[in-house]
Amino acid sequence: MDTSETKRFGRYQVVAELGRGAMGVVYKARDPQIDRLVALKTVSLLGLDPEHEQEFRERFRYEAQAAGRLHHPSIVTIFDVGEDPESHESYIVLEYVVGESLSRVLARQKKLAFSAAIQLVEDLANALDYAHAQGVVHRDIKPANILITQDGQGKIADFGIAKLNLAHFTLPGRILGTPAYMAPEQLSGEGVDGRSDLFSLGVILYTTVTGYSPFPGNSATTVCFKVVNRDPVPACSLDFDLPRSLDAIIARAMAKDPAERYQRGSEFAAHLRQLREEHKTSSTTTSTWAVAPSASTGSRKPLASPDTVPVALTRGERLVRTTIAKATLRDLILATVASLALIMLFIPARQAVISQRAASAASTAGQTTPIPSAQQNVEFPGSLIPDPRSAAANTASKSVYGGKNEPAKAKEASTHRPSKQVIVSSSTLEISVQHQFKEATLWVWVDDKLALTRPLHGGTQKRMVVFNDIRGIGSDTLKVPAGTHVLRLRAQTADQSIDLSKTISGNFISGDDKTLQVTFEKHNTAIHLNWQ
Repeated sequence: MDTSETKRFGRYQVVAELGRGAMGVVYKARDPQIDRLVALKTVSLLGLDPEHEQEFRERFRYEAQAAGRLHHPSIVTIFDVGEDPESHESYIVLEYVVGESLSRVLARQKKLAFSAAIQLVEDLANALDYAHAQGVVHRDIKPANILITQDGQGKIADFGIAKLNLAHFTLPGRILGTPAYMAPEQLSGEGVDGRSDLFSLGVILYTTVTGYSPFPGNSATTVCFKVVNRDPVPACSLDFDLPRSLDAIIARAMAKDPAERYQRGSEFAAHLRQLREEHKTSSTTTSTWAVAPSASTGSRKPLASPDTVPVALTRGERLVRTTIAKATLRDLILATVASLALIMLFIPARQAVISQRAASAASTAGQTTPIPSAQQNVEFPGSLIPDPRSAAANTASKSVYGGKNEPAKAKEASTHRPSKQVIVSSSTLEISVQHQFKEATLWVWVDDKLALTRPLHGGTQKRMVVFNDIRGIGSDTLKVPAGTHVLRLRAQTADQSIDLSKTISGNFISGDDKTLQVTFEKHNTAIHLNWQ
């Protein structure tokens, strides 16, 4: 069937089908009144009862009219909204954009050039600032809703209908869209405002400059948990060529607490503009830290200053960055060589002083005491890692460095003091729990040794919409010695009406990170353990 001749929505003649989604079908159509191409998107109402269907149609028209007031070069314009008299399908008529979605661009080339990515996100931040000032929040900012024109300009699509999209299709156990681009308050079912859009835009910035998702995972459950509870790996750790101040901008945009994010898109855009301008000039300098000229004095000041982008820097790191920003390449090389030379001279001298003092102290006690090396003094925190220092060793240490009856105590303790301390290698174990208990307790044993006791508290008002009937989430981190160990978990309700337990074994490699996902079946009939 030739749809270009037979398919119509009101006065709009369908030319071709552009795509299909959860909400409906997108067509390329022609408006015969002014002879222009448009994009026509239908909205499927299948499954709604008559009462809710009528309510949805009214909200659809209201939201589309509100979004239709937006006129910005980086926002897809809404021309019309209507309902087909024959099929009764609601539809919205949009500006037809010749290009492709950002999601397709990233699927093809993984990431964008740094300057192009910064310029794109800067334009989108300004567009969001404009929309939020008009009282319109998008709620579903993601690469699939960003269209890239043939000249490289970005345009935000689905303004207005994204709110209806999420309200209509977010059901228990199901969420529309990509959770990795949604703000924590969206996944927790809390209030959403313009700052939620800026969080999503921060995720897009991270993805376009690194080529990686800040919240990777094999399932929506894992992704949502990381969005709410985990900070992403810094972008500069994935690409050393990125300016360090970019991490500060991303961290502020993607802060878990909306109060700590950019409050307006214009703030976000201003910092990106400073970063982009500095990146243009940095190619002719040796500075590795982005700086921007001051508007008032023309002097150069750090882009990530405490008054603009919050960066947690130690005093030493500030000094290093300031030195690097001012130094030439030759100065850096000379300073590095000089620093290494000083270190090489300092270490032997320091060791000699330590050995001399220890020998003197040992001779006072009547016996030579071996000096432990730096490697022997390594300690690992955590309840599962044994402390290699014995009580006798502690006694000997006290007697050598002062106290009454030193010679006698030192001689007695030295016979029990080991010449070497045991080095214990460890692995990090993260226990991620998703439960349906109102009040319960979770115990974790490692090789029959109790390692964790965690209260489980749940509440329906905080449940994540992606999980079906889950009342609470949480996580704990343990240090586990390297090797193969058996983990036993037990969950018991406060009234002891439910008592579940399960055992799982795992191989822990030194320095490795492992995650154990703990979930419960509906009505808490069984416990499931899975390595992530």
